[in-house]
Amino acid sequence: MVGFCITLMDASTTKSSHDFFPYQTIRPEQGKLLQDLDAAFQQEKILLAHAPTGLGKTATALSVALYHALEKKKRVLFLTSRHTQHAIAVETLREIKQKGVSFSSINLVGKRSMCSQEIAGLFGNDFNDFCKTIVGRGECEFYNNVRSKQQLTVEAKKALSDLQQRFPMHSQEIMDFSREEKMCGYEIALAMAKTATVIIADYNYLFNPFIQQNLFAKLDLELKDVIVIVDEGHNLPPRVVDILSSTLNSITLKNAVLEAKKFGFNGMLPWLQGLVRILNELSESTTSGSSLEKEFGSKEKLILKEQFISKVNAIVKYDGLIDELELAAEEVRKKQKKSYLGGIAAFLESWKGEDKGFARILAEKDSNYGPVTTLSYQCLDPRLITEPIFKQIFTGVIMSGTLTPLFMYRDILGITRAVEKEYGSPFPPENKLSLVIPETSTKFNLRGEAMYQKIAGICSEIASLIPGNVALFFPSYQLRDSIANHLRSSKKLFFEKKEMSAEDKNTFLAEFKAHKIQGGILLGVSGANFAEGVDFPGDLLNGVVVVGLPLGKPDLYTKEIVKYYDEKFGKGWDYGYIYPAMSKSIQSAGRCIRSETDKGAVIYLDERFAWQNYYACLPREGLRVTKEYQGLLKEFFGK
Repeated sequence: MVGFCITLMDASTTKSSHDFFPYQTIRPEQGKLLQDLDAAFQQEKILLAHAPTGLGKTATALSVALYHALEKKKRVLFLTSRHTQHAIAVETLREIKQKGVSFSSINLVGKRSMCSQEIAGLFGNDFNDFCKTIVGRGECEFYNNVRSKQQLTVEAKKALSDLQQRFPMHSQEIMDFSREEKMCGYEIALAMAKTATVIIADYNYLFNPFIQQNLFAKLDLELKDVIVIVDEGHNLPPRVVDILSSTLNSITLKNAVLEAKKFGFNGMLPWLQGLVRILNELSESTTSGSSLEKEFGSKEKLILKEQFISKVNAIVKYDGLIDELELAAEEVRKKQKKSYLGGIAAFLESWKGEDKGFARILAEKDSNYGPVTTLSYQCLDPRLITEPIFKQIFTGVIMSGTLTPLFMYRDILGITRAVEKEYGSPFPPENKLSLVIPETSTKFNLRGEAMYQKIAGICSEIASLIPGNVALFFPSYQLRDSIANHLRSSKKLFFEKKEMSAEDKNTFLAEFKAHKIQGGILLGVSGANFAEGVDFPGDLLNGVVVVGLPLGKPDLYTKEIVKYYDEKFGKGWDYGYIYPAMSKSIQSAGRCIRSETDKGAVIYLDERFAWQNYYACLPREGLRVTKEYQGLLKEFFGK
């Protein structure tokens, strides 16, 4: 395999993976992580590392993994769900390269992100189907400039030769180069990946079965030859669940009917209208009048696989309908790229899947467009994908600042050769004030105007005692707005919106950060736009209040996952309800202290945070349960 050599230092002179570490000094906790990684990789184990923000996980993991990859003729897959982390990984590799280590790398983002076509409005399966169609018909000039009859063109080979002489490159640099040369950025990146020692990529490239199969086939790669680094590992279980889940709703069916009429597929109309009738018939007997419906405006029930398939077969042969929809969708995409008919075909195909580890749920919910009926095939068990992968890879690490409890991630990811390690914060403890204030509760049966007013009063007081910017994170938008009605502060209020584009987020954050002197209050939601993956270094954010427990909706899916984990591990309530909520809480709290020079207060505002089953999940460094928060805040901020 190309790329496995070391200049300036070789296997005979390199004493250990410490030599690959890109920086001059190693912090004590970072040194422990480096040693544990070294030992786990040597023993071909999977390290589960709970390592707080600022420890330097990326630099440590990449340096150790690269050392072992070069020594043992393996490849490194660095997987992350955040584009900002892609950039950090590239910069780290550049620093390692400066030490005289010879290797090649590629930053492989999604195919859609690297596409040189005009693809506005195309996402997911719509984009993939569009790409497959125009490439198959030989109509993509960018692809044709890279490959001819599956072989690289002369121009592409020259481009690769030029690119491989450069430092580890950011994906944007590859995309800019490809557009200038009128080439497909994704195909260029894939060609570079074929000989790359390190591949930086999204989770999909390993944990989406279809994408993994295609990628590994093109790279002549096998799982046993891969060292895997999973960054922000707490995100892996929900991402895998999303990959394996599929939905069909009444809006998609309505749009499919319009699409069939527009493109003259009138013979399909009775079948599509039949699917609409089936959803309506199934929804007629859904549970109503419950507290769930009153709070969330939803009615739902479990559906059997054959229950739906038999109803479709009464109208048209089930597999025949899938074939007809796919053929029609292919024709539609030639004219408008996107096809609702294709989306229905994909759902019908997935519905034929296994029952074990899945829930089939029909839900009727209110929306801005009236009632929407949704039939979903929802995964309950990420192990269906992750367990065989972690059994086959050479070695690896799953790391995060919120990977607790470690044994839960070991169980739900199906890791049989796990090494579990927790690391302390590298930041000075005196720079952080951590409090649980057991004065209020967002528990459903305690909610009401009196409680909302009390919560708002405490939040207003906290915001006045903390200088500069403060962030309040709530369990839901509805609860946030109910409490915000009673919030009184001289600071400007910044309300996060449920759906925000990347541009909206950047504008919002820039304006909020600009208020650091006079002070602003960000009102967000745990698990949403600004509770994770956003940094507020220095004095851009001086305090975070996690208002209430962001527990999952007590809906049918939550009940099914609690039941499933109870049967598997005897810990359904913990794995399906409590721990995911605590992970969101800790992620929200983590927005405050991002470096060793930052100073800030983290406050958990709900009496349940003091209950043992919740309190046990919180970071313990300096954590206090108190109702005397005013004096502590004044003392901490020198007021």
